[in-house]
Amino acid sequence: MRDSNATVVVSGTVNIDTFVGVDNFPHPGETVIGTRGIEGLGGKGANQAAACAHMGVRTVLLSAVGQDSQGELAITELKRHGVNTEHVAETRQPTGQAFIMNDSSGENIIIVTSGANQLVSPAQQRETVDTLRSQGPVPVVLAQGELTPEHSAELPKLVRGTDTRLVLNLAPVTTRDPDLLAAADPLILNEGEAADVLDVPRSTPREEIFDLLRPIARSVVVTLGAEGAVILSGDATLRVPAVRVPSVVDTTGAGDAFCGTLAAALAQGEDLENACKLGTAAGALATQKKGAAGSYASEVEVRALAEE
Repeated sequence: MRDSNATVVVSGTVNIDTFVGVDNFPHPGETVIGTRGIEGLGGKGANQAAACAHMGVRTVLLSAVGQDSQGELAITELKRHGVNTEHVAETRQPTGQAFIMNDSSGENIIIVTSGANQLVSPAQQRETVDTLRSQGPVPVVLAQGELTPEHSAELPKLVRGTDTRLVLNLAPVTTRDPDLLAAADPLILNEGEAADVLDVPRSTPREEIFDLLRPIARSVVVTLGAEGAVILSGDATLRVPAVRVPSVVDTTGAGDAFCGTLAAALAQGEDLENACKLGTAAGALATQKKGAAGSYASEVEVRALAEE
């Protein structure tokens, strides 16, 4: 049964993204001429919160921005996507920024400066989460790997002793804290991150990586791009096929669309398999437009594609 009062809490980062288009990525020491693109909302916390809100779930973001024009832009954009920003702090640190290069195939390279995001401390957010929980169910806390390693290690405190599940997209892999990994349900990684969190070569056979991942978290989801995703739960392996789209315009933010949609679906009462199917559909739709949060589809569009 869907609970219309359910809240997803997102503890994560907020950036302003600046896009530059190039025909081909430069090699070290090479200068290439690029085309200035759009500037808009970014940061994995903000992106995943936007994707979650697009699914019609009440979404509260716990984060920080600077007292600057970019912070004002970020808050405005978050509200436009339906995200509750009441608990996004304003600090004297500058708003985080991401500089994104897209090549002609739609692939990207991203450089991030953290700024105010370095101050986001989950340990200081527990009281806020408890208050939200007193107002209605909080089935999911969603987090990513962009906080400092020390702050990421505090994330289990947000769910400890409660019936709230921690959905952790450890991207990038900035920590291998065993207590953090053990609290994740699911832990979401792409193939490269799956190898990185295990500290094994990325050339390690896929099935071997899957077996090594099983004991480190309550459940694990490995995204495989055009091959879909795999759910690892206990000894079971469940494969979720990819959703096909005509072409790829821009992959920026597609992974965040997957994670935010999956978290929203879990909060709506879907099981992990159906949540992954919806996340895969949302990620596919996000590749059809340029940008991150600005490319995200509505719940109606996501569910329609997932059912095809």
